[in-house]
Amino acid sequence: MSKIKRYIICILMPFLLAGCDKLWLGEQPADDPRAVFETLWTEIKEKYSYLDYKNLNWNQVYLTYSPMIRPGMDEQELFRVLEAMMNELRDGHANLFTPFTFSSYRPLFLSRPTNLDNRLILERYFLRDSLAYYTTGPIQHTILDTLGKRIGLMAYRDFTQSPSQAQLDFIMDRMRSCDGVILDVRGNGGGLLSNARSLSGRFTDEGRKSHYHRMKTGPGPDDFSRLEAVFTEPSGDEEHRFTGPVVLLQNRGSYSATSFLALHMRALPQVRLLGDTTGGGLGIPHGATLPNGWNYRFSVGQALSAELDSNGAYWNWENGVPPHIAVDLDPVQATQGFDSTIDRAISDILSR
Repeated sequence: MSKIKRYIICILMPFLLAGCDKLWLGEQPADDPRAVFETLWTEIKEKYSYLDYKNLNWNQVYLTYSPMIRPGMDEQELFRVLEAMMNELRDGHANLFTPFTFSSYRPLFLSRPTNLDNRLILERYFLRDSLAYYTTGPIQHTILDTLGKRIGLMAYRDFTQSPSQAQLDFIMDRMRSCDGVILDVRGNGGGLLSNARSLSGRFTDEGRKSHYHRMKTGPGPDDFSRLEAVFTEPSGDEEHRFTGPVVLLQNRGSYSATSFLALHMRALPQVRLLGDTTGGGLGIPHGATLPNGWNYRFSVGQALSAELDSNGAYWNWENGVPPHIAVDLDPVQATQGFDSTIDRAISDILSR
């Protein structure tokens, strides 16, 4: 055999072997159900931040759902298996997105009363004096005259919408004339963390530690970054802040960035949280793409309390930020035109 032939064979041999390997083993397509399942399961095992906190045995979860994966299963069947597996996390930030639908852990919000009637609030509170009612950016606001006291009422339902600083200045200029302020974020499912920081900063004149945060950094259960302190910092100028009595209204629908708002407001001594425990969602979500092109996300961070409990440990806020004063919307009073949560907040402010 000539040197040229031997040289050509040596050059081609790796490619010939690779081709044989495909012939012997079969080429696994990118959208193979097994590849998609294994990728998602592994990503969660190595990066999800609450497996230990929620006492989840992710290896056992594998044994439960792996047998459901079979070659040739259609997209809808695969989605339902992956959806059920992700819902084992009991996390509103654990979602799978496909061209035809997406997954969401609904029991998080459906396990408690809604505690919110927007029409009741509009008709009986905001429009009590239509001349005092404004909608500035995404924030509704008015001033209620109650027993000779002026109480500001603000409602912010969607943190995906941001007021400008000039709009916040206008609102807070009105609130400064009040004896107390009610900030209603019931049903606010979250959005931009910057809105939580900017809004809470309008109710303080100094920085106060609100919580600690850490991120998952590796595949091991204890692989986290060091704790980083997070502060509620003043925002806007002093003339456009309110540091008098404040009540934050929250419910289970107050989620993600809105739970962070509750933590920021909780750090302020003149603020009381009232209503139900927030929905949680304080783990910063991480997202990526599966081999078949579907997108997913889940929590990769943790928010911990600024203070220690009696056992010298930090509280983990993943299950929600509890209120100082627990109040449910009274359905009987609602039919009579009263929001028992707002009325309890008014009473709290009048008592201070």
